[in-house]
Amino acid sequence: MKKVLGKEPLIGQDSLLNECTFGEYVEIGVNNTITESSLGDYSYTSENCQIIYSEIQKFVNIASYVRLNPVQHPMTWVSQHHMMYRKEMYGFGENDEDFFDWRREKRVVVGHDSWIGHNVTVMGGVTIGIGAVIGSGAIVTKDIPPYAIAVGNPAKVIRYRFEPHIIEALLNIAWWDWDNKILASRMSDFKDIHSFIAKYA
Repeated sequence: MKKVLGKEPLIGQDSLLNECTFGEYVEIGVNNTITESSLGDYSYTSENCQIIYSEIQKFVNIASYVRLNPVQHPMTWVSQHHMMYRKEMYGFGENDEDFFDWRREKRVVVGHDSWIGHNVTVMGGVTIGIGAVIGSGAIVTKDIPPYAIAVGNPAKVIRYRFEPHIIEALLNIAWWDWDNKILASRMSDFKDIHSFIAKYA
């Protein structure tokens, strides 16, 4: 079936969204759970993703079964169990809101035009740089630089998509901030990196 995206997000069946904000031309795949997160213009998720406390910038490509910011447990306390902060579930008093705020502070940031591969997990507090690629199955525990390709568990940078001077030029051009009409008029320039930089740097 032909998809046409627009100003309002296209939300897949059985997706649960809680306190989220979306830019334009956004698509959310089926059976996603997204909480207190934002997706910038043109970003999308495939099916079965779980995302909390994350800032996903523009043109981000998120494959299926991605987990951004899996919840952390209090490893330095006597117990790591839910009873320690979800007290109301067990009749132990009020929930520990300070603990939930601590979780919220460890936001994941996913930079413009990055690609998060199938079944990737990105831990809390990590920033994925602009244009980066995270290989399928990776577990990302540390920041990934712009335009880096990272794979493995824990994820490590194996190379960069472009040479440093090209990366610098792309970051300066910041094409992800162009509006829809400008993008449409320049689409034919996107396939050749060298002519693109020569034209717009």
